Amino acid sequence: MRRPPSILRYEQLYLASFVLGLAASAVNWKGRTAQLSASPALANLQWLAPASLAVGIVISLTLWYFTARSPSLAAKWVVVVFAALSVLGIAGNVFTLLKGGPLFAVLLGIVVSALYIAAAALLFRPDARLWFGETINGNDAA
Repeated sequence: MRRPPSILRYEQLYLASFVLGLAASAVNWKGRTAQLSASPALANLQWLAPASLAVGIVISLTLWYFTARSPSLAAKWVVVVFAALSVLGIAGNVFTLLKGGPLFAVLLGIVVSALYIAAAALLFRPDARLWFGETINGNDAA
């Protein structure tokens, strides 16, 4: 099946969120590693930061592939759950901003989350639902 317009747009927004998310990780890297170093219980776990970044990259690219290139209904719903969690991330970023947090990093985090949520919303358009083989109005999409 040819990829529908909603999936093409989803892919653009998803990958934009992914790339900006990597930029946000780079901006926040020093602060995160400093938090690990400051905690006596976590000071010896400096490998945790790059390992969690690598795992996040693998998960993100896997979800991208199984939503935008090879449709999987399970992957769609994982993206939707992560998008719902992104709403909490936006709330946390707004709270951080109100407490005087770093403006650029916080705004970047909000943009990343907003792009991810917008991408996930596209997965519910009729042409995207056909892509995932879902039924529409009680009719089989396939």
